[in-house]
Amino acid sequence: MSATPRTPIPLGLDEPLPMTLPRLADKRRLHEPIVMVTAYDHPSARVAEQAGVDVVLVGDSGAMTVLGHPSTIPVTIEEMLMLAAAVRRGLRAPLLVVDLPFGSYEASDELAITTAQRFVKQAGCDAVKLERGGTSAQRARAIVDAGIPVMGHVGLTPQTATALGGYRAQGRTAERALAVAREALELERAGCFAIVLEAVPAPVATAITQRSSVPVIGIGAGAGTDGQVLVLHDLLGIHDGHVARFAKRFADIRAQMVAGVAQYAAEVRERTFPGPEHCYSIDERELEAFLAGLP
Repeated sequence: MSATPRTPIPLGLDEPLPMTLPRLADKRRLHEPIVMVTAYDHPSARVAEQAGVDVVLVGDSGAMTVLGHPSTIPVTIEEMLMLAAAVRRGLRAPLLVVDLPFGSYEASDELAITTAQRFVKQAGCDAVKLERGGTSAQRARAIVDAGIPVMGHVGLTPQTATALGGYRAQGRTAERALAVAREALELERAGCFAIVLEAVPAPVATAITQRSSVPVIGIGAGAGTDGQVLVLHDLLGIHDGHVARFAKRFADIRAQMVAGVAQYAAEVRERTFPGPEHCYSIDERELEAFLAGLP
């Protein structure tokens, strides 16, 4: 697979500037909320681009949302590369981040660096994201030292949800909240340019954000973070699976999709589609010659 670089943006007054790590840091400093969405394909990327979001994440949640798996665990590097490359081709200005899938970075620094390099070189990603502190913070440091930006993720970490007791809020006791804060600080010290806090009580997330020196982006973490991230399929009501309580639906696109396909099916069965306006014509003489030439 060849690299898929960011499409060059011509200089112009109406052209959006590409999002960069310094610009992201400036948004935190200026208290400008950061808008991030998770997307998995070219059409979704175009929607995110035209809506003016700051960051697009190709999440391993695509394993469930678009590939039909019961969790994020089965998704492969090759599948994530395919999704990330499709999103890259649809983006110009937003920063593109990709999740390192389960099993692709935990074993060693060398493995983590190699995997991250593949996503930058083959899919054109600007940065990678990994979950948890501890050894993951060590892997983050190695990737950053190799010249690739890293976003951290703490709180509810889907790749290790079983160890956390399932898909449930984290940090609801002082002990667990302190553990989440320590992991966030570990990742920050490792050189992560931003941290995602997922499913953490709002006061805990606010306190962590106030003590952080990098942008903190929340998902189910209240309004006190530097920005918010939601899955595009959740916020648009496309996905029909379980939806977390923090995933507000801003539209109900799936209902419209079902209605549209049902209307199509009805018109086909009624033989009202296609109509004359959907058909191509042929000159009458050419048609006669064609029919005459048929065996």
